[in-house]
Amino acid sequence: MRKTFAIVPAAGRGLRMGKNEPKQFLMLTGKPVLARTIERLSEAPFISGIIIVAPSDFLLHSEEMLQNYCRHLRSTTRVIAGGKERQDSVFNALRVLPAECEWVLIHDGVRPFVSVGLLEETWKAAQRSGAAIAARSATDTVKLVRNERVIETIAREEIKLVQTPQVFRKDLILSAYLEAQQRGWSGTDDASLVERINIDVRVVEGEYSNIKVTTPADLDWAAWFLSRGQNRQLRENGDSE
Repeated sequence: MRKTFAIVPAAGRGLRMGKNEPKQFLMLTGKPVLARTIERLSEAPFISGIIIVAPSDFLLHSEEMLQNYCRHLRSTTRVIAGGKERQDSVFNALRVLPAECEWVLIHDGVRPFVSVGLLEETWKAAQRSGAAIAARSATDTVKLVRNERVIETIAREEIKLVQTPQVFRKDLILSAYLEAQQRGWSGTDDASLVERINIDVRVVEGEYSNIKVTTPADLDWAAWFLSRGQNRQLRENGDSE
């Protein structure tokens, strides 16, 4: 099997959470959010190793979190320092991938409820095309607004709300990041950089439960989901704890 390594960007400060501690280290019913994410990635049989990108002053904290909270941790899991922006952090991880890595799965450190099924489905789609992302279909009406005025109503059938995981052939994502560095490009997700070098990106339908824990309300919902909703969602996705 071609080896796949996961990169987990977790170097942000999470200012919207309004806490002194970065959001990825906040406790969620007994475990840090990031620990829950790492545990889920560790359940995916096709992932050979995990690189966690943490704030430079939380490296030791991250190592201790892995030891204290993560079950079945891959021996190839490591923690490195992140950069100023998310894009810098991912690039730091790309540069330390081992030579045997052929595929790269990138998943936000604060999306702890991704199912193993979605990880695998996105990975399989990338095997066919070289690049694939998870994205959820829009259900609300979507409008383009400027200066508090509606400019256009956009057909929601053409809109996707992008999530992670995002999976790429290693040479493609490295080329995209190198080109971005040389040209000064920035993107809000990894796929946007791959798109700029004219690579087609496949889309896999995401999951409503695959939320990004960003605000206190998200944290409250995540706690509710763990206490009441997770078992049903996992059954629907054919997964189990």
